[in-house]
Amino acid sequence: MEFNCIIERESFQLNVTGKSMIISNKSIQYRFDLSLRVVITWLFRESEISGFLFENLVVEGDGLNMKKLKQFLGGKITFSGIQIFYSFLGEINVNKNKVTKVCTLMNRQTKLKFSCKCFKKSATGIEKIHKEIEILQKASKNGLAPKIYECFESTNCVYVIMENLERIKDFEFIDDDIRNLIQTIASLHKENIAHKSIKMSHILFTEENKLKLVGFGQANNTNIKNNEFRLDIFKIGIIMYKFYQKQNFQVDQSLVIPDEGNSLLQSLLEWGNDEPFQLNLLLSHPYFKFLKNEGIPLCISIYFILEIQCMSPKFKTQVYQDENEELIL
Repeated sequence: MEFNCIIERESFQLNVTGKSMIISNKSIQYRFDLSLRVVITWLFRESEISGFLFENLVVEGDGLNMKKLKQFLGGKITFSGIQIFYSFLGEINVNKNKVTKVCTLMNRQTKLKFSCKCFKKSATGIEKIHKEIEILQKASKNGLAPKIYECFESTNCVYVIMENLERIKDFEFIDDDIRNLIQTIASLHKENIAHKSIKMSHILFTEENKLKLVGFGQANNTNIKNNEFRLDIFKIGIIMYKFYQKQNFQVDQSLVIPDEGNSLLQSLLEWGNDEPFQLNLLLSHPYFKFLKNEGIPLCISIYFILEIQCMSPKFKTQVYQDENEELIL
């Protein structure tokens, strides 16, 4: 997009693309590469955005153009002054180290609700925060994570304004969601992202019942080792195991699984060797054909008993440790 603007009473042309913003006239040119490290402050005339401040540069322009510019730059750079645009509605959760928290905000102008993840800069470090946001953005563009609308920064914190999604209770999780989870993780791996913290509290749904992931604090997208991908697969197995454990009201370490589900669960839980594992191949597993054709019966005459001992002892303890962890978006 491009439009006319004013700097120190001189007329300039502002041109912004997906990678940079250039403000120029015949004698001067200012260029900024768009990244989360760029922080701008929006200026107002009465209640309307009239320009912005970047370092010592004051850029003014038409209110409508500036409003469109803010929308275009959302998530590409960082803004200051979150309290001007959003009001606090309620806290969802604080992670156990009190480094991040998730809350619900309302846009003061549109009255729409959003989720906001807040990072403490002193505890996390700005580079690590930016890396998590960039991974989340990459996943978001492919519909695998909540959409990011804007990023804000204050003296002590970084705030990420995201799509507000629904959490479901364990009993609302259905067998077909296992397939959707595998499909989502397979797509994530295709984007060269290892999540590394798959659990029920990190699985959210849109109003259209589309599954999306949060909790990218431990995620990695550079120099990924195969066992990082395998950890995601193992975590899916944990979720599937717990799903059938709760469906059958088991109090011990064995559970009833329909035909074909036994071999699928073993594929997920057995760590195996270091060979690459093609997660998308599991989508054609007979278990999912069984779901599509018949669904999971409440009472079945033929079943398998799967013991938890089938998984690698190295990761056996991880089956239950997630239950006591607090939510980390």
